[in-house]
Amino acid sequence: MANDTPTRRKLNNSITADKTEIEAPDGGYGWIVVFSSFCIHIITDGITYSFGVLFIQLLDEFKEGKGYTSWILSLMCGITLCSGPISSLFVNKYGCRAVTIVGAILASACLFISAYAQNVLTLIITIGFGVGCGLGLIYLPAIVSVAMYFKKYRSLATGIAVAGSGLGTSIFSPLIAFFAEAYGWRYSVLLLAAIVLNNAIFGALFRPLTASSQQTAPTEYSDAYQRDDICEMEPVLNNHHHSNGKSINNGVLIDKNKENDNRSLKESQKLIPCNGALSRPDIFYRGSLPNIPNSRSPSELSINRYGSIRHIEEFEDLSSSGFRCGCIPVDAYKNLVQMTNFSLLKNPVYILFIASNVATTLGFYIPYFYLPDRAKELGVSEENVGYMIATIGIANTFGRIILGYISDNSYKRRLWVYKICLFSCGIATAASVLCMDLPSLIIYSAVFGFTIGAYVGLTSVILVDLIGLDKLTNGFGLLLLFQGIASFIGPPIVGMLYDQFKTYTPGFVLAGSLISFSSFLVLFIPRLQNHVANSYLRFENEQP
Repeated sequence: MANDTPTRRKLNNSITADKTEIEAPDGGYGWIVVFSSFCIHIITDGITYSFGVLFIQLLDEFKEGKGYTSWILSLMCGITLCSGPISSLFVNKYGCRAVTIVGAILASACLFISAYAQNVLTLIITIGFGVGCGLGLIYLPAIVSVAMYFKKYRSLATGIAVAGSGLGTSIFSPLIAFFAEAYGWRYSVLLLAAIVLNNAIFGALFRPLTASSQQTAPTEYSDAYQRDDICEMEPVLNNHHHSNGKSINNGVLIDKNKENDNRSLKESQKLIPCNGALSRPDIFYRGSLPNIPNSRSPSELSINRYGSIRHIEEFEDLSSSGFRCGCIPVDAYKNLVQMTNFSLLKNPVYILFIASNVATTLGFYIPYFYLPDRAKELGVSEENVGYMIATIGIANTFGRIILGYISDNSYKRRLWVYKICLFSCGIATAASVLCMDLPSLIIYSAVFGFTIGAYVGLTSVILVDLIGLDKLTNGFGLLLLFQGIASFIGPPIVGMLYDQFKTYTPGFVLAGSLISFSSFLVLFIPRLQNHVANSYLRFENEQP
């Protein structure tokens, strides 16, 4: 810690006066933001997860292989996820409102152009790349905007917002099936382009949360992070609590009680910049902030040794581009670097969780993409195919709510719910090859939708349990990147297996096996956490 000289105290007072605290209102206009995010999830996720209904007509139109044609949908989903870090750069620089509007216009324009496509390659470019980029610009602001307005009631607010995903799937699946049967896939895509454009209206309701609209209060910053003319990102959760009553501060083991650890957590949630939403360490956390456990997970003991972000050295380097105090936010490029900081991959617990997520994602989109075509081969009408995908959406909505409630306030309970649901989902997907009629496919759709809700709803909460709140932005950004890569290759592999064997049985068995295998990987996380913690303590004790 630097000496408390008169010059230092003068600089501290100057910076303290410029920085302000923006308290989340937990209501008011925030509910308008929740409604807008809810409607955006209905449209974007509803169309994404229901696009497999049009996949049937694309196969009939262009007579290409299922593996090649599936690149249209896999690229759309993969680029939506992989564009998260780029979207964060624009969100920090231009705000949620502008980025959402641009994303809606881009996705709508690309869908409009797709209606005139004469081959699959054109659709890969317009829908795969174009619509994927547009939806990627919409996806991140829809999450961030809600998190900015809610703290205590964030779990309720985000739960309402993301519930639009399941509802949208249940709405758009039969709707797209009706469009396709009545007007064909080209007019269906034109209608979807008009619907997607409505996201610009809902995005316009994402009013920025600024210091001028809230009661502000001065905040204090550690000397180690203060500079004369630069507003830097505040320190977050630099102390990590041990089970033996000690904690790690910058790699040094020191005595620390729970009250001090709890105070550090509250201060990290309180100190936020005027602008730059992605600068907040809790921005991707979907639970209520007061419910974050005070004690840190064993894997956090390895943070400094295994190379997560070192705040003092790295944040000062990132701030060197110059962010003046006042209305200009923390450097947008800093948050892009933070989201894609690969040093976190040195943490073995995080690597294991990523491996589990990749395995899940490889099988996640298979039922959405190929179940309609498989049902058609069994003699199910296109209209009933739409209701089958709608069942997935309805069950997924209930799954997120019920599983989220069951797993709340307990790390071990969350992990067990996550493991059991993924294992059950994988077994059901592999066994779905035995379903030979509509009723049995409806039952599988309900089981898949409900159990996969754990994967969608608990990821960010479990990430906080594993790596800590202050690493969530970095961990979530990298996770989106790996999920996007898995989305690229999963559906085409299953399509190529069909082209080779002329049956979906190998593909669905593979998808189910991968999802079940992901739950098997999660089984080793607690043991690996303890091993990492013990290794780190031994390493610290051996230091002179």
